[in-house]
Amino acid sequence: MDHDFEQACAREAVELHDFFRDWLTGALPRTPAAFGRFRAAMGDGLLVISPRGTVSARDDILAEFEGLHGQLADKAGRFEITVKNVQCLRSLGDALLCTYEEWHRLEGESSARLTTVLYGRNPDAPLGVEWLHVHETWLPGQAPAAGERFPEKD
Repeated sequence: MDHDFEQACAREAVELHDFFRDWLTGALPRTPAAFGRFRAAMGDGLLVISPRGTVSARDDILAEFEGLHGQLADKAGRFEITVKNVQCLRSLGDALLCTYEEWHRLEGESSARLTTVLYGRNPDAPLGVEWLHVHETWLPGQAPAAGERFPEKD
């Protein structure tokens, strides 16, 4: 496997979730430039399968997240997203299959999911990496008691 590409994919997982935290808490301004980081990383044809089994396409994800700006502004400092245990499993030409754990903590409650991502090379994307496919599942015993707060709507 290409070590530089692996490192870029691992860094992308962490940096995108830092973006999510900052976008949701309003730490980033609600501008096209700030949101552009997210938009540029989402590959054409992206599908995301949530822990609840909901399948969302790229355009729906972009619209939903754009609308979530500042939704946790009153929770700034009490909301965390941490990416752990990034593993790159298989190289598929210009794509790389990776997994990581995504841990959320909000006001003392936590949840965690295992995420599998197919990343692709794209020189126009942040870090040269785009998200092609995402599949998430709750880690055993780590689903939130009240159900997912975001980005899915009930």
